[in-house]
Amino acid sequence: MKLQELKAKVYELAGVNNTKQLKAKNQEIKTLDMRLKTSWEKTLAILQKPQGEFEKWLENPPEEYKDIFSEITEVSQKYEQKSAQTKQLVQEVLLIANNLEELAEQGQDEANKIKQEIEITRRISKQARLN
Repeated sequence: MKLQELKAKVYELAGVNNTKQLKAKNQEIKTLDMRLKTSWEKTLAILQKPQGEFEKWLENPPEEYKDIFSEITEVSQKYEQKSAQTKQLVQEVLLIANNLEELAEQGQDEANKIKQEIEITRRISKQARLN
């Protein structure tokens, strides 16, 4: 791996942008000479070590954590199911709301037509009384 690639990977793993931040974040790295490629390789190993240990722990956690993880998985699945149901209900409500808007517009149009007819009928009636 080239030095630049190595540096980029180390910075990404550590979540920093420069060597000063990197050294401030980890005590084991403070004494390393970051001008050397071997120091960057050691830093990468140091940063990957906790991640590897955690992955091994996840493969076989203590029984109490297995129960918790099981509950988390179950709750997560229920949440996904409820979320999907909620999204479906929202779509249905929006469809109903759109239909109600259309009906309201149609009702308003009919009301306006009836008002016009009443006005015309009044004029005709008034004209007939005057004749």
